[in-house]
Amino acid sequence: MKKLLFFLFVCISHQLFAQDFRDMRSWSLYMNGSDTVDRYVFADTAYVRASPDTKQTPVDTLLAGDNITLTGVASQSLTIRGIQGPWLKIAYTKNGEYRKGYIWQGLVSCSPMRRGDLKFVYGIERRADSIAVSGNKRDTFPKYLVRLKVVQNGVLLAKATQVIGDDESANFSYGKVMSGMGLTNVQHIAVLSFSGEACGIPTDDYYFAWTKDGQLVQLPSKTNIGDADVYYHSEEFTFPNEKNGQPDMIVWNMEEAEATDKVDKDGAHVMKVTDKKSKRYIWDPENKKVTAIK
Repeated sequence: MKKLLFFLFVCISHQLFAQDFRDMRSWSLYMNGSDTVDRYVFADTAYVRASPDTKQTPVDTLLAGDNITLTGVASQSLTIRGIQGPWLKIAYTKNGEYRKGYIWQGLVSCSPMRRGDLKFVYGIERRADSIAVSGNKRDTFPKYLVRLKVVQNGVLLAKATQVIGDDESANFSYGKVMSGMGLTNVQHIAVLSFSGEACGIPTDDYYFAWTKDGQLVQLPSKTNIGDADVYYHSEEFTFPNEKNGQPDMIVWNMEEAEATDKVDKDGAHVMKVTDKKSKRYIWDPENKKVTAIK
């Protein structure tokens, strides 16, 4: 029942999250009712314009991790590297001076994440479609390349990339930063989540370790999908500092279940577990990598 309630929550809560990737022009719908939204600059170098177009000379330059406040969305849009998005009206402070201007949305981060003076900045770098050819048939599978950057006091320290699916499975994104979760020499773990707007669409969680010596390392990812009162596919990690955790090991557990004809006292269908799997990954703190144990 606990997993069923989780998937019911996911199905009704996606509209609360931060970013619509398939059509960035609708991004303003996800400002959570606020007149302003705080974000970071995502691009290594971003030009600020006096008006929402590229015909004029930039009036200012911002760098990855710089703080900006989004105050509006222009009707004009722009497509770069296969990404379409609107111009955003922004406000920011530079050299002690309060300034305003316009910036294209593809240069702006998704959910802002930080721990102390460390900023974890992520966004869409470009389209990264894959193509499959079979005889005379050519199929294109839309994908995006997402980049995560670590910035400290204005200095870009590290980058990592992740290719994600498009369309329904990558409609929204939100992120969080956890502790090192008991992994040796890991200071933080950043989690980037991508999901859809309806039940039955996967939520993919991508994990990245930030080590104490300043390296960004990709960890295993997980997927959850469910349709309330019908079925669920649940994947969970157990880290060393959690209950039943093991030193420098990440344990992956998967469970699938489907509804039966029986109902409980609340009228919900009783779920029957149809499959369970488990896998272990060992963390090597010296070489900064994870390896699946066969």
